[in-house]
Amino acid sequence: MSNRPLPPLSTLQAFCAIAETGGFGRAAERLGLTQTAVSHQIAQLEGWLGERLFERGRRGARLSPAGLKLQPDIAAALQSLETSLHQARAASASPSLAITTTPEFSSQWLAPRLESFCRRYPKIEVQIAVSYKRPDFANADLAIWLGRGGPEVVTEPLLLDDEFVVCAPEVSARLPKRGAIRAAPLLVYRGMRHTVLDWQLWFEQIGGDPDAPELAGYDITEAVREAKVFDTFEEMLEACGRGEGFALVRSSLAGAGLASGTLKRCFIEQQPAALNYAMLYPAGALEKSSVALFRQWLLEETASAG
Repeated sequence: MSNRPLPPLSTLQAFCAIAETGGFGRAAERLGLTQTAVSHQIAQLEGWLGERLFERGRRGARLSPAGLKLQPDIAAALQSLETSLHQARAASASPSLAITTTPEFSSQWLAPRLESFCRRYPKIEVQIAVSYKRPDFANADLAIWLGRGGPEVVTEPLLLDDEFVVCAPEVSARLPKRGAIRAAPLLVYRGMRHTVLDWQLWFEQIGGDPDAPELAGYDITEAVREAKVFDTFEEMLEACGRGEGFALVRSSLAGAGLASGTLKRCFIEQQPAALNYAMLYPAGALEKSSVALFRQWLLEETASAG
């Protein structure tokens, strides 16, 4: 190996954080540092390389041509180093990991995948709490939540969802070409937030004109109020699969039903979700090996989920 000193690890971490978040301020928030400290680290790295790594502008920081060339290798090397070190640290003990998330994300997305994390890290004891309450980091290491955390919490986006309507294949097969929304009742669940507004926005996407002959007298707000209410998202999907009505779902939570054929998208219209799932954790939480390993695994899983 060469005896030439390499740049400090902290400068490489700052470089990758800015590249991933698109800004010095957001990178500082993730790293638990001041923006000035991050700027000094990048200046140190650029001085060592003799090239600028970022082009700064009003919209944030973009990688320069030199930065674009360097970033994949640096990110891969840091990921490998971080994983190896945390694996070695976790192997010397029986670490724990406390996660909190919403009931529907736990049952529809996390639970079917969690076995792979447990196989990879069998010594980590995973505890999952499900709730619609805001995450309490006195009792949780990491949260998977809709929206951003507070100013002292690191927020890393995970998934970008679309919302669309699904039904059972037999319901879809008999839908009329016009006014199809009237062909079956709507289904909702108790944990669903902004239910009426979400359905109204989707209804606008299909050109829901209540004055059209096929929709004469149809009121989407009233239809939601009269909808059958289920205790959980899972129960709502099961009823939807049995042909009991239409359900408005997120793309990240309906994948299994669509893949198995128990659910079918019955309208082409969709809308971007107003809130998306993000990973939240306090600054400094990644010093705990189990949290760092779970974060990396979660990023891999959401990337592969597309």
